[in-house]
Amino acid sequence: MDKIKQTTNQENQVCQACIARRKILKAGIGIAGVSLVGAMISTFGTIKPQSSKANERKPITAGNKLVYAMGPQKGQVITLDSIKLDKGALAFPLGKEEHLNLIMIIHEVQSEFKAPTHLSWVINGIVAYSAICTHMGCTVDWHPKSQTPAPYPHIFCPCHQSMYNIFEGAKVVSGPAPRPLPQLPIKFSPNNEIVADGDFDGPVGPMV
Repeated sequence: MDKIKQTTNQENQVCQACIARRKILKAGIGIAGVSLVGAMISTFGTIKPQSSKANERKPITAGNKLVYAMGPQKGQVITLDSIKLDKGALAFPLGKEEHLNLIMIIHEVQSEFKAPTHLSWVINGIVAYSAICTHMGCTVDWHPKSQTPAPYPHIFCPCHQSMYNIFEGAKVVSGPAPRPLPQLPIKFSPNNEIVADGDFDGPVGPMV
């Protein structure tokens, strides 16, 4: 009888030890879980959407020569005589050849331009605008022929069909673009090279 009691007591002690270990284990798991969740919250709490770098670029400064961005004349400085009437070309400021500095240079009749174009920035009928669409940042095209609803030479975005009126400050005449293309002040060097006279008059590309 005494042996039976002794065995029972031993079993109870073992069970109690098991229960105690289980409680400790559960408590440890709970603490670990809370620690893990806390660590996750701490980690995720520090994750923030990266600010858009759409407008991070080297600013164009007065005196920067403008060069052809593509074609057989790529890299060559653009001169007064190299842009013929009713023609357009993509350009970069020399040494700052990055997408957001892409420029559309156009030669049209001087008298056709009117406000809100900066008329003092139109030299001998040559005007320069950003070539980055203000909608989604696509590269725009020069469209020398009339096209509804722009019955005149204009700038056209092939991505979502935005159209800009080059004669009125590149204002939007069609499509989802929210604002005009920024204009670039230009002048001629003593060698008749087209050079920038400062940076664009507004933010380049989409405002995101």
